Order: sequence, then structure tokens, then C-alpha cells
Amino acid sequence: MQIAPLNNQVVFKKLLSDEEILKAFIKDFLDIDITPQSIEVEKKFVPPIGGVDFGIDIFVDDPIHRLIIEIQRERYDYDFDRFWHYHIASQLELVKSHKEYKLERTVYTIVWFTRKIREKQYQRSLMTTSQVTTTEQEESLILYPHQLFFLNPFYLNDKTPQGLKDWMTLVVESVNNPTNPNINLNRPIIQKAAKLIDDDGLTPKERMAIIDERDYNNMRRKEWENGRIAEKQEIARSLLAEGLELTLIAKTTGLSIDELESL
Repeated sequence: MQIAPLNNQVVFKKLLSDEEILKAFIKDFLDIDITPQSIEVEKKFVPPIGGVDFGIDIFVDDPIHRLIIEIQRERYDYDFDRFWHYHIASQLELVKSHKEYKLERTVYTIVWFTRKIREKQYQRSLMTTSQVTTTEQEESLILYPHQLFFLNPFYLNDKTPQGLKDWMTLVVESVNNPTNPNINLNRPIIQKAAKLIDDDGLTPKERMAIIDERDYNNMRRKEWENGRIAEKQEIARSLLAEGLELTLIAKTTGLSIDELESL
């Protein structure tokens, strides 16, 4: 069996938009039984909430829960702000009028990072943001039960919650060892997940979408890298104008001496 890589949004959305897979994952992770009324891919709010017309990868409502699931391969400087916006906007959308401020659903936003990241402080398998209220007596109150999670399976460790391990292993193996994945096939739900993303079972349309996304991500990465280089060059020009030594500027900016001389 060769499984398709789950660092591709097309494959990831195919996996977690399957109702049985989704329910099993949420039960394992959050210990919540959900009964989806709808599972939408690329959900947009109409009209947009706030100043950004964003799309949510997987959007799920049931009578008492709302799930926002995002897959993010790259790690950009603005990611935490962006997904906080998604999380808050998904709560605001529940407020229908000034007479209905009480939110009818608890919102859980789950963001999957599917590659290693450069910042050491974020190299964790699970980061959880809970909206906790404290009193002057150092009491903690849960006035707002909504939670935002960042998951990164590439930092799986002995402290990772047990319910995440099978799913995180599936993601990592799909990327690092797709032809012979070492996953928990003793669990029928993991068997089903592997079968669902079996590379041989991908349709021509899915294969084309995977290629299109890969090309788009490569283009975005190149644009971002070019932007970082341009920023470093601008800093270097300012330091050169101040008369600093080339070796110091190279150390500060990460540019080579040859690159600095060309400026």
C-alpha cells in the first residue's frame, strides 16, 4: 500500500471530510461525540465576518459544537494571528442579532501544521489556547469554553495526548514513509483512513488538484523567500550607508560578502 501525503490539502480534506473518520478523530482528540448536521469544504461566510473574506478548509456544525479544521503546510509569521481571526470570526457568526448574544455552539478550531517549523518555541505536538477567566482570588472560571488548537505531528513525543498519536503518526508516515507506512492498522478506523487516501484510489481529478496545489505552494514559497531577501537587502543598504564593516553586516543579515558587494 502507498498512501498519499497528508501535507497536501486535497488529501487532508478528503480524509477529514469523511464523516466516520471525522467523528473518530474528534472523539479520540477531544472526547466529544459529534453528530454533524453539515460538513463543508472551503466554507465562506456570506457576508464576510470582519475585513477578510477567508475560506475554511473543513467546517462542521452539529447542534452544540462548531468545528473549524485547517491544514497549513507552510509556517508564516502571520499564521497565529490569522487563525485566531478564523476562530473569533466563527464565534461572531453565531451571533444573529442583539437579542441572541448567547452562542448556541462551542467553537473548536483545529489547525494542523504538516511540516517542521523553524521557531524552537513552537516545536510542540500540541498547543492549546483556552479562554480562561481569573478572579482576584486566583480562581479560574470557564466563561467561554471555545478553544483553539495547533497540532504538529512532526513533534510527536511521550507527552502528546494518547488520542492524537494514531492520527499524528498517520500524517507523518504519509509524508516520510508513504510506500510502507508504520501505522496502527490494528484499529479499523485507521485501516479505513489508509484505504481512503490510498494513492492507487485517487481519481484523475484529485491527482490534478494535488499537482495544482503543489505548484501553487511552490510559487507562494518563492514569493515569500524573495520578499525576505529583499527585506534583508534593504537592511544591508542602510547598514552600508552607516559605514559598518561587511563582515558585521553579513553576520547581521545572513547575506554573503559577495551579495553585499553587489549592492
